[in-house]
Amino acid sequence: MGEEVTVKIRKGDTVVVLSGEERGAKGTVRQVIRGWKVDRRRRRIGRDPNKDRVVVSGINIVKKHQRPTGSTRTQAGIIEFEASIHISNVALFCGNCDRPARVGYQLYEDGTKGRICKRCGQPLD
Repeated sequence: MGEEVTVKIRKGDTVVVLSGEERGAKGTVRQVIRGWKVDRRRRRIGRDPNKDRVVVSGINIVKKHQRPTGSTRTQAGIIEFEASIHISNVALFCGNCDRPARVGYQLYEDGTKGRICKRCGQPLD
């Protein structure tokens, strides 16, 4: 099929928005949504990197008009929440360079693997 794509952005990372209305804004990743290919019966049949998305705190805030339905939903009216953006529109932020980072991996002496900034070589974890 296709090769497995590593998602280099994780929950809790500081990212910079690269394109769109909020270009240049920084925020923390609240959730990483992995994309899946599904068949007609809605069963997962493989990964789809074109559907990978992230939810970033304070970025892409949208308003939703919501009415109460039954006793389960207590909040009605206009609610604001952070919508997801495509993972290709964000980049990991390197605090040492103070710029968006391209992510590489390095194997350390103790056998662990960590993310590094390709520009300055400093660890991002």
